[in-house]
Amino acid sequence: KTYYDDPCYRANLARLDLVILGFYKDWGGGPSAIQAVLQNIKAINPQIRIGQYSVLTEMYDNDYEPIAEIRAKLYSEDWWLLNAAGEKVQWTSAYDTWEVNITGFTDIDAGGYRYPEWFAHWMHDNFFSPVPEFDIWYFDNVFPKPRVTADYTRDGVNEAPDDIQVAYREGAVSEWAEARTLVPAAITFIGNVSDLTSAEYTKQLDGGFLEALMGESYSIETLGSWDTMMNYYRSAMEHVKDDTLVIFNVHGSARDYRLMRYGLCSCLLGNGHFSYSNIHDGYSSVLWFDEYNISLGNPVDPPPTDAYYSNGVYRRRFDNGMVLVNPKGNGRQTVTVESGYRRIQGTQSSLVNSGEPAADVTLNERDGIILLKI
Repeated sequence: KTYYDDPCYRANLARLDLVILGFYKDWGGGPSAIQAVLQNIKAINPQIRIGQYSVLTEMYDNDYEPIAEIRAKLYSEDWWLLNAAGEKVQWTSAYDTWEVNITGFTDIDAGGYRYPEWFAHWMHDNFFSPVPEFDIWYFDNVFPKPRVTADYTRDGVNEAPDDIQVAYREGAVSEWAEARTLVPAAITFIGNVSDLTSAEYTKQLDGGFLEALMGESYSIETLGSWDTMMNYYRSAMEHVKDDTLVIFNVHGSARDYRLMRYGLCSCLLGNGHFSYSNIHDGYSSVLWFDEYNISLGNPVDPPPTDAYYSNGVYRRRFDNGMVLVNPKGNGRQTVTVESGYRRIQGTQSSLVNSGEPAADVTLNERDGIILLKI
C-alpha cells in the first residue's frame, strides 16, 4: 500500500532516519508528484535519506499499465526465465510474479544490453533522473543463488540453482555496475540481502537490509539461535561498504515492546540501523517507540562478540548510556550495573522504562534494555 499523498503519513515517515519508498511509474501523474512528496518529507527532516524500491529478478505478467514497457521488453527480447518445456517459472505464487533470466546466457538487445543493464536504465530514466531527491537505490531479492530450477542456459535442459549460481550473481552485479554509471556517486546502493560472502557480491553494495531476523516462523533467530543471527548480522556488516547501512529488521506486533527492545538492543551491539515492521501492516507501517527518542551518542565499545557478564548477558557502552541484551536460551538473569545509570523514562512499557536508577537489572531471555547515564 502507498499513502504518500497523505500529509500525516509523510510526517510520520519524516521522523525516521532512512526510508525506502515504493513508487510506481507515473505515480500521481508523473515524476513531479513523486518529487513533491520527497521535497515535503525533506522539508520536515532535512537529514532523512530516502530510497526507491526496485526488483530485478521477477516481474508481473499482466496489463498493469506502469509495467507495460517492461513486460513488452521481456517478451520482445525473450528475457523471461523459462523451463525446458518453454514455460515461465516462479519461485513463489504469493506475488503473482514470474522470474526473469538475469544471466549472461540471454541475447543482447539493439542497444547492447541484457535485462539487468536495460532495467537499470529504465529505473534511472523513470525515477532517479527526474527525481534527484532520491538518496538510495534499493535492490530487492539479492539472493546468493536462484530459487528455481529452469533452463537458464537456453539449451533445452534445466539447471539446478546450485549449478547456475555464479552466473546468477554476475547478472545482479551487472545491474549494479550499470546503475553506478548512471547516478551520482552520492546515491547509496542497498540490497535486500542474505549471503554476501561470494567473490561476486562482497563489497559491491553500500548496505544491506536483513529481513525479518526475528519475529517470523522462518526468522533466523526463531529457527536457530541468537548467536547464529548475530553472526549473520556481523557477516553483512563485513561484506558491505558501509556497515552503518546494514538494516536489522524485526517483524512483530505494534505493542510487543519486549521483542522490539530485544531486536533494537541486539542491533545496537553492531553498527547498523534498526527497523521494526508491524506484522499486520507490513512495510507500510511507521511505528514509534520510547527508545527511539533516546540519543545514546557514539559507541565507546566495539561491537562485542562475547558476553560481558559471566551469566551470558551482552553489553555495549555509548557516550550517553549502554545497552544490555539477554539472548534466547539464556534464562532469566540479573546483572549488576556500575553506578551512574538509570532506566529511560517512557510510557509504552512503564515498568521497564520507569526512569529509575539501575543498580541491578533483571532481564528475561529474549529481552534487552537501554540505560542512560545519570
